[in-house]
Amino acid sequence: MQVYLLKDLPGKGKAGEIINVNDGYGKNFVIKNKIGQVVTPEILAKVKSKNESDAFHTEQDKARIREIIAKLEGTIVTLTAKIGEGGKMFGSITSTEITKELADQGFEIDKKNIILPEPIKTLGEYKIRVKYNYGLEGSFTVIVNQ
Repeated sequence: MQVYLLKDLPGKGKAGEIINVNDGYGKNFVIKNKIGQVVTPEILAKVKSKNESDAFHTEQDKARIREIIAKLEGTIVTLTAKIGEGGKMFGSITSTEITKELADQGFEIDKKNIILPEPIKTLGEYKIRVKYNYGLEGSFTVIVNQ
């Protein structure tokens, strides 16, 4: 029996999905408790339409992210750090500072998306990766000066 889930059913599926269940389980538990309903042609059409809409929006989102990645590739972020005696840097450069500088250049990137294995503690040039949804990644350059 095919059932359209109105609510999440642990171990079986999430709301909005169509799943196959045994007839007894479907009638006596899923339908009786209003967790799901029997699949009809109208429900199939509704689910198909929703899936097509979701796929369209996903492709639009991917295209938008690819545009951001293309613009980001040539970007150079220059940050200054205070250097003490012996050439040691006071503090460190974190994704928060990098995010603020990117925002000043017109990029709205969440600091959680910036892949920084550890805070930057020395002067120099660094290639920084940015991870997006759908497995898409980009990179840009950070230069830390005195």
